[in-house]
Amino acid sequence: YRTSAYTFLIVGGVGLIVIVLFFLGIIDIKMSLTNRYMISGVMGVLFLLFIVMGIISMKNFRTFKRKAYKENNLTVEIKKWCMENFSKEEIDEILAFSDEREEVQYFQRYDHMKNAIKNQFMNLNEGYLDRLVEEIYPEIFEDTFEGISMENSGDFSGGR
Repeated sequence: YRTSAYTFLIVGGVGLIVIVLFFLGIIDIKMSLTNRYMISGVMGVLFLLFIVMGIISMKNFRTFKRKAYKENNLTVEIKKWCMENFSKEEIDEILAFSDEREEVQYFQRYDHMKNAIKNQFMNLNEGYLDRLVEEIYPEIFEDTFEGISMENSGDFSGGR
């Protein structure tokens, strides 16, 4: 939004200056007086619209900047809460795994973490919550991924 705002404002401002210079005859293009008025009017309105769109984009940029700041603070708060309240041992004890495959354990842990975060922090967007759990999961269960090398990372059996 910021880049769009600056682009609209610059193009609109420069365009208006060129149209004024054209209308006053300083920039001389051979054409009839009627065409000069029509081109100046139409292009002047177009460049004024660019300036208005630039101002609106700048307001939107400021609004989204505040929202992004709040979301970043919320993300830090959620991650801090997760690191304080989740541990591999506690989650595995709660879920009571009985020789389940690593993939099944992953999805059960994932669902448990997601539900716990939902209960603690209300009204979170599902996509945002999924992204958070995907970021936090390896930090808690990182030793789970140590057995997987880069050569067999496409093999989900854990290198076995």
